[in-house]
Amino acid sequence: MKGTLMKKAFHFLEKQEDMAFATCDKHHNPKVRVLELMKTEGHTLYFAVSPLSETYAQLQDNNRAEALAWKGGISVRLEGKVHFDVPDETCRDIYNESKLLQRLYTSYKELAYLRFVAGRMVYYDLSETLPIENTYDFDKEDLPVAPDPSVLENRK
Repeated sequence: MKGTLMKKAFHFLEKQEDMAFATCDKHHNPKVRVLELMKTEGHTLYFAVSPLSETYAQLQDNNRAEALAWKGGISVRLEGKVHFDVPDETCRDIYNESKLLQRLYTSYKELAYLRFVAGRMVYYDLSETLPIENTYDFDKEDLPVAPDPSVLENRK
């Protein structure tokens, strides 16, 4: 049952366009904003932000973050770490597939692309008669993991 719910949670995430994304400022105050979800690979999510933004600065100081997607009675919350080592080809693909980014920026190089690697996911479904809640610890369980782009780059 747990594996089936995990697949349902990943399928739910793949359909999301926007997610609440939380960071902390230098005083450890939480800061939440909505980011467009650009791409998913396993439990790795991709986003793009302005390198001049508060979000970017906060993630440079502290790469831990949380993301939340919700629709109807279902929510998926992810805790993890942000990395800015997204391959150039992936950055170009993300930019080219986003009408929003193309409207706001003249080039993909104006943005900072991040991959958010979830260490924990909480799936919550209130649409069932008895609510369902399941937690997945990706570091402790044998679950699908998106490859580290630096490993792929070294294979070339």
